[in-house]
Amino acid sequence: MAEITGRQWKMIHRLAAELAQRDVDDNLVQTAAAYMKAYPQADLHDWLYRLVRLGNLFGSSNQTDRHRHELWAACVRLEPQPRSGPEWALVLAWAARLQRYYDRHLQRARTISNVSNIQLPDRPKPYQPPRFERADPLPPVAEEVSSEAEDIFAQMQRRWAERKADKSK
Repeated sequence: MAEITGRQWKMIHRLAAELAQRDVDDNLVQTAAAYMKAYPQADLHDWLYRLVRLGNLFGSSNQTDRHRHELWAACVRLEPQPRSGPEWALVLAWAARLQRYYDRHLQRARTISNVSNIQLPDRPKPYQPPRFERADPLPPVAEEVSSEAEDIFAQMQRRWAERKADKSK
């Protein structure tokens, strides 16, 4: 494994400090790191944007929506930006680890990246599944076909009852 560069450490500390101040769930950060490790060609910003649009859907708490929104905002604002999927995976994984440190040392986190005056970007519009038009009602069935179907169904029910009675003897 290659050594982590000074540029990467800078990103890691900034991201961890901001996430700690905003009390973002580090499990979500680890999930994002795992996603980028599994799909290095993916666009992290797009993936997080889609998660934010889902709101609390598929969430593990009432805070899921807030955590997703704040992680997305922090990753968009991060300077410098990681250049690739594997670099995002590295930065996110280490930020999740360091976030626990900054949770206990918030004053240090504020010296690295004070987020008290930074306003979060507006949330994207919530996801709305596409609406499908109702299918046309079924065409009317001719009376003789309908009664024939009822007769067949009645015969099947009668046979089923007879078999059941035979088995219980």
